[in-house]
Amino acid sequence: MTGKINLKICVGTMCYVMGGAELRDAAESLPPEVKEHLNITYSPCIGCEEGLRPPFIEINGKKIAGVSKINLIQIVKEEIRNVV
Repeated sequence: MTGKINLKICVGTMCYVMGGAELRDAAESLPPEVKEHLNITYSPCIGCEEGLRPPFIEINGKKIAGVSKINLIQIVKEEIRNVV
């Protein structure tokens, strides 16, 4: 694999209270064999989209809305499978 998967988690006020805090905690507690493939960053806002439910993440430039802890883990594992 060349490079890492860029995972950005929105921790702006709306996203934070709607689950962004849980996403941050889930990302930080991923197993080392998963985290080694990721470049995890946090943003005060990655651009809210009207009509879409927070929290938002961005993975390799693709924005995804309404992400839960379980979704986050599935999305990350799928992205790793696609890249590795």
